[in-house]
Amino acid sequence: MLDVPAWLIADPDPYAEYDLGRLKTGKEADVFLVERVAGDRSCLLAHKRYRPRAVTHKGELEALGFQHASAFTSDSVYREGKRMAKSRDQRAVERGSRYGRKLAADAWSTNEFDVLARWWHAGVRVPYPVAGTGDGIVMQFIGDREQAAPRLAQARLSRDELAIAAVQLVANLHRMVGAGLVHADLSAFNLLWWEGELWVIDVPQAVDLAQNPMALDLLHRDVANVGQWFTRHGTPFDVDAVFNDLVGSAFA
Repeated sequence: MLDVPAWLIADPDPYAEYDLGRLKTGKEADVFLVERVAGDRSCLLAHKRYRPRAVTHKGELEALGFQHASAFTSDSVYREGKRMAKSRDQRAVERGSRYGRKLAADAWSTNEFDVLARWWHAGVRVPYPVAGTGDGIVMQFIGDREQAAPRLAQARLSRDELAIAAVQLVANLHRMVGAGLVHADLSAFNLLWWEGELWVIDVPQAVDLAQNPMALDLLHRDVANVGQWFTRHGTPFDVDAVFNDLVGSAFA
């Protein structure tokens, strides 16, 4: 179990942060390892930086520290039920203008911070969101100085560990829907395994269970994705039973 240092939650001032290099490259963002130092205390953090959708030229991206352009093409299903405060901004996002793409990217990272905060307070095993930044989010790093926590799909768990992971997943899913949110992109690649615990990551596309008309479809897809993965690896997982239990508890 990784506990969040109390001094980190209190956000000490002053502190310094040091970039220790890129951890991974994804469709929408790159994740960098940073060390935050405050006096004689320090901890490792993950800085998830979203690629600017309004910038696609290779030279511009490299100057900003990115290797690739954003590979995500449509987030309309995740925006269902959400409206921007200004109609001008809403129209810009729907048209996909340069300004609209920037607004969409900003909303993506803001949503991830908010979702992590709601789930962390609900007891979901997610990285603690430390701070929003101009280009993304700084959060708790899952791992140690030797290695980052592997994705579940790459962790090579034993049969007993897989059974434990499946139980932990279902418990986390109940807490997630109990907080009124659906991950909407859950898979064995968006779960980490570290020291006997399963962690949920990559949540910018999470949707509100009550507001998004596609929420239940997305929830079923989440459960099916992870359930089929466990089944393929020899751990029984009843997708329909888990989904029905989740829906029942969410609307109880």
